[in-house]
Amino acid sequence: MSKSSPSSNRRQFIKGLGLSGVAATLGAGSAAADRLRPRQPKATKAKNLIFLVVDGMCTGTYAFAHHWSLRNRKAPLNWMQVYEQPGLTRALQDTASASSPVTDSAAAASAWGSGQRVMNGALNTDANGKSLTPLFTCAKAAGKATGLVTTCRVTHATPAGFAANVEKRGMENEIAQQYHEREIDVLLGGGSRHFEGEKALTQVADFQKKGYQFVQIKSELEAQAGNSKLLGLFSKSHVPYAIDRKNDAALAEVPSLPDMFRAALKSLGQSKVGFVLQVEGGRVDHAGHGNDPATILHELLEFDECIPIALEYLKHDPDTLLIITTDHGTGGCQLNGAGSAYSDSGPALDRINDMTASFEALEHQFKTTGRFDPAVFTAATGIVPTKAQANAIQATMDDPNTSYLSSAMTGIVSDELFKKTAVGWTSSNHTSECVDLFAFGPGSERIQPFIRNFELFGVMTQALGVSQGESCSASVS
Repeated sequence: MSKSSPSSNRRQFIKGLGLSGVAATLGAGSAAADRLRPRQPKATKAKNLIFLVVDGMCTGTYAFAHHWSLRNRKAPLNWMQVYEQPGLTRALQDTASASSPVTDSAAAASAWGSGQRVMNGALNTDANGKSLTPLFTCAKAAGKATGLVTTCRVTHATPAGFAANVEKRGMENEIAQQYHEREIDVLLGGGSRHFEGEKALTQVADFQKKGYQFVQIKSELEAQAGNSKLLGLFSKSHVPYAIDRKNDAALAEVPSLPDMFRAALKSLGQSKVGFVLQVEGGRVDHAGHGNDPATILHELLEFDECIPIALEYLKHDPDTLLIITTDHGTGGCQLNGAGSAYSDSGPALDRINDMTASFEALEHQFKTTGRFDPAVFTAATGIVPTKAQANAIQATMDDPNTSYLSSAMTGIVSDELFKKTAVGWTSSNHTSECVDLFAFGPGSERIQPFIRNFELFGVMTQALGVSQGESCSASVS
């Protein structure tokens, strides 16, 4: 009996993609690891591109999560197991922008998306106001399907860096309009506020008129996955944090990042010409800004589940270029030595499991009542606030100039948080460290051991065999 063809295997894999999907871990050194090893590609060109980006991940963030995984799951983080995968191309990536050695997400994504460094805050627009051609425009001109998946608003900086042109990243209504005009085939994430209401420049109904299936909850996503055009908006702003979705029954119908990733593969995988898909674990960055240790852990663990899904896809469709990276660090997150001879650092990884809500969720709860509730705070964090701390949090709530109560709360109880978790921070800002970049599949061999972020655009367009820059800029609206 003859073996099934690669295309037949791919079709069967796509058909079988559900929101429960493949195993959440690679299982290094096991039969599972062998199963997920990508086959050698059939061609030198990549038919597809899967770009996995975890926004705002420091080296210390994945080291912290890795040690938590070893202690609590008796298994390494998938990110760490990638180092042992055959066919891996690994690089160190310089993340600077045109205006600073410390990039923001808009400039970082634009460097990947257009091949040129831009000023922080701009999206595919140079210092003179000239629009640069985004990667998705080149891919669409070549007939490929395109998709964006994120736990942030889909109009946020990182996804927009592959598809949109605006002078300021905050122009999210304009970004939504460009998604509609440029017909990005799959859009899954948060941010419904930019697709509804009087201020929105394009409405959900406008997408539906172009044949998009619109979904708002997990069960609808599962039912509609496989449609060639899919718009899924699962919250008004960013998708709720993973730790909150895990512990709040009211959020059970909000899909996870792996849920959305599988759905996108099922939809985009129908394209005979191929696809380009960016998948962003965007809220690792937000938890880093907030210095929220349990929340950043759960966000990274959820992104980590996407890695075996991608490698499984490559096994069935080896003519796919897979890139896994981050755009910059955020917060300087580190698991620190604690206790005599650092003997308390391990137990701290157990105590963090007592935390059951993000500080963002606590902020929403307290703002709803207008009152800080110490009992609710203790139940969610395991920290008993002093009277002075409770008063400080209440005063911050009452201050009309307070923008982020969640960050204020972590600052007020920072000593207690460190004692509990042994996780420390350098700031609440982005950081400048060079970051890891992993790649598999056709075109990955072009990636040098040290690469600057804007150089990745040429690697991707060459691998996909799509035109660059001015040759496809006529499609930019």
